[in-house]
Amino acid sequence: MDDDDVAPANARVDASADVMPHGDFDLEAIYSNLKLEVPKMEKIVIQAKKFGDSHRYLINQFCLEPMMSTKKMNLLFAKHLTTVKYHKHPEVVMRIQTTPEESRELSKALVKTMNSEDGKMKKTFRPWRFVISTDEKTPNEFVTMTGCSRNSSIISEASDLTKAERALFFAIVEEMITDDGVVPMKVIQQMIQHEPHKILGAKLDIFITRMVRQKYFLMDAEKDNLEISPRTLIELDAWIRAKFSKEIKLCKFCTKIIAKPVYTAECQKCHSLFHFNCFINATNISKQQHIECVKCNEKIFLHDVKERIETKKLEAIAHSRSRGVRRRPSIPVQTVDSDDGEEESSNKNKKKKDKSEVEKTEVDEEETIEETVEEEEASQVATKKRKHKRRTIIDSDSD
Repeated sequence: MDDDDVAPANARVDASADVMPHGDFDLEAIYSNLKLEVPKMEKIVIQAKKFGDSHRYLINQFCLEPMMSTKKMNLLFAKHLTTVKYHKHPEVVMRIQTTPEESRELSKALVKTMNSEDGKMKKTFRPWRFVISTDEKTPNEFVTMTGCSRNSSIISEASDLTKAERALFFAIVEEMITDDGVVPMKVIQQMIQHEPHKILGAKLDIFITRMVRQKYFLMDAEKDNLEISPRTLIELDAWIRAKFSKEIKLCKFCTKIIAKPVYTAECQKCHSLFHFNCFINATNISKQQHIECVKCNEKIFLHDVKERIETKKLEAIAHSRSRGVRRRPSIPVQTVDSDDGEEESSNKNKKKKDKSEVEKTEVDEEETIEETVEEEEASQVATKKRKHKRRTIIDSDSD
């Protein structure tokens, strides 16, 4: 080491020097060099059709969150594209003007590009696929990242489920598919009492919390009912179609499974069903308040569909409550009239009276048995006395 490299002991440090610690950045200076021009939505859609770094960034985000809304996916892609590639200010993305049609076009372009190479041909190996789905209860659209095989075992392999939890998961899904896509928590608590999905109550809470966090199930605000989610429908699509081929209904527009019949539009002539969201999209495209049934050409009006959905909601609530009560035989439902109540009380009194008479009869029988035993013992004692007296008389005669 040279002598020039060693600072003298009495060296003075310039306190006026602007020293910036490592890790601190002047964000204002950085943002001042970024562009503030707002790009057009058409430019974002064009870039979505060309696989690039923004698509890789989006795939990494899906690895952390396998299901997200299309709105969030579009925002993440546009923000990464504008800041990294176009060197725009981070707030520019929030100023992009768009329409629902353009947002839907961007979502479809992103999914198509991530599922294929440059949106044209399939890759030889790709361990994932992306599927757009709609929550039947709300107009929100979601994108789910799942296995590339339609018979994916991702649920049993990637979710760290035990044998009992896996059995419980499929039992809950089966209950949902066969009954409006909803299962009361009271029914699930009855399920865990029996094999093969018998688990402890504390473990049930952990299991439900994990499944809701991973978006396999949805919990209502009151936490009384568990609902099926788009992720479960996507990952178990092949299994559901094979196992419940006769029970399930398919939307005539998108041909996907209808898990919540409450939120559907139904043709009153041929009884064809449509997802309510698919029905709304069709009315928006046609710019009319009705559509024609794809099967029988019957007109289905929007206001009629909304009225029927409200009616079905009330019926579903009543049905859900009855399911919860029906599966609890230890707590009977007391729904009797006044006359029935009097009959029930009289029957109870009669049972008490019969019981007291039986107990009294048993006591009398015990007393009778005791008296009989005492009489037999007395007779035996008298017999012994007579024998002893007879022996004494014989002995005296012999003398």
